[in-house]
Amino acid sequence: MLIEKFENIYIAYMQRSGIYGTENKKLMETFKMYIRQKNLFDENTTILGIALDDPSMIPTDQLRYRVGIVTNMVEENCELPIYKVPDGLYAIFEVSHNENEIYEFWNNIAKLTRNIPIDNNRPIIERYSSKKLSQHLCEFCIPIKELID
Repeated sequence: MLIEKFENIYIAYMQRSGIYGTENKKLMETFKMYIRQKNLFDENTTILGIALDDPSMIPTDQLRYRVGIVTNMVEENCELPIYKVPDGLYAIFEVSHNENEIYEFWNNIAKLTRNIPIDNNRPIIERYSSKKLSQHLCEFCIPIKELID
């Protein structure tokens, strides 16, 4: 696990509402096809998946999931809305990019983060960089509270 500070990160995104799971995966595939068509997908591309709502607090039909490409907000070919990722510290967990490992991560997230001061006011972020994907890896970015001395 590494700690990373996120500052001024923006994504051009697509969003869906509903239960998390299979439909989020479909949205990801639709999104990747879109950015390929717009010539925005290359070796420097980073895609973020963001579950905006806590399923224990929000009805499943109202859960929001965003998938977006990290942008400098000047992509001329992209006609998508822009979202600013919440700034702050994130604990970065590297996970094998396959369904079983990702499922295992989510099932063990409480155990993996039990000694981390999680910031529940910011969403957990899935990060898929071209470099990591070429190594069959992805990252989960868990928001953590900044401790003040």
